[in-house]
Amino acid sequence: MIISNKIQQTFNGPLIFIGITFLLIAIILVIVNNWFVGILSFVVASFLLFTWSGIEIDTDKRRIKPFYMLFGLIQNGKWDSLDSFIGLTLVPMQKVYSVFSRSNRQNISVYDDFRVYLVGKNKKPALPLVSSKSMAEAQKKLNEFNTLLNLPILKTRKYS
Repeated sequence: MIISNKIQQTFNGPLIFIGITFLLIAIILVIVNNWFVGILSFVVASFLLFTWSGIEIDTDKRRIKPFYMLFGLIQNGKWDSLDSFIGLTLVPMQKVYSVFSRSNRQNISVYDDFRVYLVGKNKKPALPLVSSKSMAEAQKKLNEFNTLLNLPILKTRKYS
């Protein structure tokens, strides 16, 4: 059985805003018959808006493939064996986005993120398997991967 999980958008924050701007510019340029620049703007917008990272797990052959989905269409990655990992762990994280205005005022957004990781032989998180917004959902996914991959659950600790 092959399991495919989307981990996160590659570009976020201001780059998403730039991607939306390029998409609007592309639409306007196509309307006014400037096809070349319009298509070029659409390609840039598609790259910024639709590129994301993910992971595929083949439980039958015990292998894993981290990948990037470029433009939302082209998958780029290579397979690796699950035998090079010693377990699973749950890592709570906080994503912090900070933007400064022209008057030098700071706007900070903080989001909680809980990720299930494969643990490498160096006993540190190596590859994320899934990203969740709640601890309960991440714990549920951790238990599912424990059953599917037959890997032990290791205790979470601070990593430097």
